Amino acid sequence: MVGREHDIAVNPDACAVQARLGMLRALDLHALWRACVDLVNQSLPCHSCTLMYDITAGYQPQRSLHFLGASAASGARPLRSLDVAAPYLQRNPRIHWYTLSQIASDDAQAHQRLRAQNPAPGWNEFIHMAFWGDDGLEAVLSIRMRAGQEQITEAHQQFLGELHQLMDAGLQRVQSLQHERRTVYQALLDRQSQADIILDHDLHLISLSPAAQRLCAGWFGSAQDARLPDAVASALRAWLGRDLPQPGTESSEDLQLPGTRLRISLQGQLRADGQLPMYLLRLSPQHSHLRPLPAIGRPAWSKLSPTETRVAELVLDGMRNDEIANHLQRSRKTIESQISAIYRKLDVGHRAQLVRLLSLVR
Repeated sequence: MVGREHDIAVNPDACAVQARLGMLRALDLHALWRACVDLVNQSLPCHSCTLMYDITAGYQPQRSLHFLGASAASGARPLRSLDVAAPYLQRNPRIHWYTLSQIASDDAQAHQRLRAQNPAPGWNEFIHMAFWGDDGLEAVLSIRMRAGQEQITEAHQQFLGELHQLMDAGLQRVQSLQHERRTVYQALLDRQSQADIILDHDLHLISLSPAAQRLCAGWFGSAQDARLPDAVASALRAWLGRDLPQPGTESSEDLQLPGTRLRISLQGQLRADGQLPMYLLRLSPQHSHLRPLPAIGRPAWSKLSPTETRVAELVLDGMRNDEIANHLQRSRKTIESQISAIYRKLDVGHRAQLVRLLSLVR
């Protein structure tokens, strides 16, 4: 399923030089997309275009950005899948660009698959630009040519070669910056004792604290799985879609989610991706009936003695060293010594790393 989609309007004052500079300077995906649309409209008879990305191994894009030109009919729907092109991509891995005519030349079902998608009328040809990573196809830019203006000239081919280079470099730059942001956010949340979580504007996971990782363990298949379950995403989207108070004022909601009832409060909105917000949320369970953690074994726990295991469990429960000492009726120095021994046995350097490691195998 394609995620939430975003349409933009072309900039009537844009020129090709400014658009090229915009693509070279873009630091987030939406700025890159706006500059790309401006450049395409200056250089091709463009009816509409779409950037499809987060593409699965089965050639299914999970997210997309759209532009529908002035020639598009009212209520027109953009092309939103790679069903037409998937067989061609399987036969031609690492291809840079191709057209609908190329696909249809040896695929009699291509036009039938296209009609089944019910795309916007007013075009009979598309150009796809494919962008590949080490693990396969990462993004496709689909440009639909206006009906009656489908011929791709030598000048068009030269432009498409330049556009592919600009877009490929821009996507790599944006991806690198996104990775750096995630690393910074995760480092900050690793030191956070509260159950805090950062989501982007489409409610895809950016990072979460160790406490949130424990609380949400039933939602994600692994720490790297960035997709919220549909029921969770729907509940959050309904809440965040309302007129929320400004960050810093009280804004919370009790949501019934799979396995638990949570109070979710908005702690802040970050603006690292253009003008689109990222949400810093705090989760608080409202009762103890939580979804059980996945049964993935206890190899780390087996390295600990029974006493160390008890101390580690209390660390996971969020207790400080003095609280653990009082709870177990031992001295603070003894607890600190036991925690140091736990660090050595599990090869971790600090408390946040310990919590993150053990929360997945508790």
